Amino acid sequence: MLKTIFCDLDGTLLDNKNRIVPGTAEAIRKFTSFGGEFIIATGRLDHDIVYVEKRMEISGLYRISQNGAVIKDHHGNMFSGKRINSEIARQISKLLYEKDIRFEVSDFKRRYFPSSRPEGEVAEFVDSSIIIPNMYERIGIDIFPTIFLIFGNLDIFSEIRQEVAEKYGEFVDCVITSKHSLEIIPKDVSKGMAIRKIMDELKLKSNQVHVIGDSENDISMYEVTKNSYAMEHSPISVKEKSTYIYNTVIDCIRSMLNDSCSGMERID
Repeated sequence: MLKTIFCDLDGTLLDNKNRIVPGTAEAIRKFTSFGGEFIIATGRLDHDIVYVEKRMEISGLYRISQNGAVIKDHHGNMFSGKRINSEIARQISKLLYEKDIRFEVSDFKRRYFPSSRPEGEVAEFVDSSIIIPNMYERIGIDIFPTIFLIFGNLDIFSEIRQEVAEKYGEFVDCVITSKHSLEIIPKDVSKGMAIRKIMDELKLKSNQVHVIGDSENDISMYEVTKNSYAMEHSPISVKEKSTYIYNTVIDCIRSMLNDSCSGMERID
């Protein structure tokens, strides 16, 4: 039976230094040579998926970016996209600005910064960002966000999540994407929902789907299939939601193919 893997980038396909884990590209290419499909699902923008795919010499049928807010096919055509309601986006922008919390926003194509990020803190492979000092005033007018990206710590995130949920929970959700980042996304947007859309399009059953991730924003993927994998370094709350726990994507692929593709065991 052919399998389709949906895989996270940061902390999963990429290590904590923003590098593709050695041997991963070879493992994925071997997996696809057996007829499997490998699709990246990330909080990053689409152009970073394209960059990683080129580096690994692969091309997924679809690309899930911005935690499911944007789905493109392998030709770069928009398959699905969802923005935050413009009035709600304006109100959230005002709330964050008045709290003196640094935030950035993304639309379908790029990120917008109110000022430059500190040196060394730009993790994107492709920097499409635009610096707009009065960014918060333009949100909902000529900037239409798919996502708000907030930097801080878990205490700050807890406060923001509570207030945003109370005021705007009908329109948006908050999801922690790392120990230092929180995203506000449109309601009914997640990696899991994006995967379901692709499953419907490709007529995939849940037992044909495998998902690999490491963070809270990957839990929605685990709800799609029992074939769910977390990384060993994942938070306990993430591990508890997954079926399997491994150190690397290579180990995950070995595990899922060890019966039908014994040649995988020779991957170094």
